[in-house]
Amino acid sequence: MDTLIEYSTGATLSLVQEGYITQDMLIRPIDQKASSVEVDGRPGVVRESVNHGTRVIILSVMYIASDELDFALRRDKLFSIFSDLEPFYIYEGRPTYKTSTYEFELPGQTWGENPQLPTNIEVLKGKRYKVIRTNMNEVEQRGLLGKVDVEFETYQLPYAESSGTTLDARTFDKEIWQTGQGLVAADPTTLKYVFQNETSFQVYNAGDVPLKTNLRDMLFEIEFRGASTNLSIRNTTSDTQWQYNGSSGANDVIKLETPTRFTKNGSSIFKDTNRKVLVLNPGWNTIQITGATQFLISFKFKFYYK
Repeated sequence: MDTLIEYSTGATLSLVQEGYITQDMLIRPIDQKASSVEVDGRPGVVRESVNHGTRVIILSVMYIASDELDFALRRDKLFSIFSDLEPFYIYEGRPTYKTSTYEFELPGQTWGENPQLPTNIEVLKGKRYKVIRTNMNEVEQRGLLGKVDVEFETYQLPYAESSGTTLDARTFDKEIWQTGQGLVAADPTTLKYVFQNETSFQVYNAGDVPLKTNLRDMLFEIEFRGASTNLSIRNTTSDTQWQYNGSSGANDVIKLETPTRFTKNGSSIFKDTNRKVLVLNPGWNTIQITGATQFLISFKFKFYYK
């Protein structure tokens, strides 16, 4: 296995290419946090709410050094890789050949001469986790073999997210999509997220997490261009509706952005709206537009996965 790291600067690093093997990437389910109160004279508790907490991911990493000095150098480099104070993204890398083991160098070979290590591992770049390191054990040394577990916790949202957005080209020859993202439920080449003069249409959320215009750190943007009076955007699937109690001209741009930021040409119109949350359910959503006939509307968001 391999792990690809993408730092906040955009720089990427492959553990395999640095001389390390990911023995396992343990992705735990999301913690669920329940809020409850006890009532005197009543058995049990009253459940008020249940929310998603964080998710823990553990990497088991190993390496083989050429001598004792190389062992220490590789150990220190591994510490440096995982000591960034900024959150970063991690991607899974899985072997493409039919085996669960790795072949190591033969006597006399150097790292990388065995072609199975770098060439038969596919990094799944369609999904990624934004994490921060929370714990890292000391490196266990057995001869020239080093092993260590690195623990991460999801940063902000606990979900995996798609690398691409709905406005990126959805073809699998691009490195931002992969199988298992829900796109098989609809032809990825014909999905539409930009609509012109259509007052009723469908928008597809390939993730299994609802999108909400009031959730911080979730990419969900709706952009409307055109003339309108009392513009209304309603999702009949989730039974949610957003409305602007004003008007816009042909060249005006109205935006709905998370968290609960509503603007016209960059200026806030929050007080002139119904201040409601628009929700996009997983799967197909039927959207209805009223108050406008000549317009262009786009839906830009990522897909999120539990």
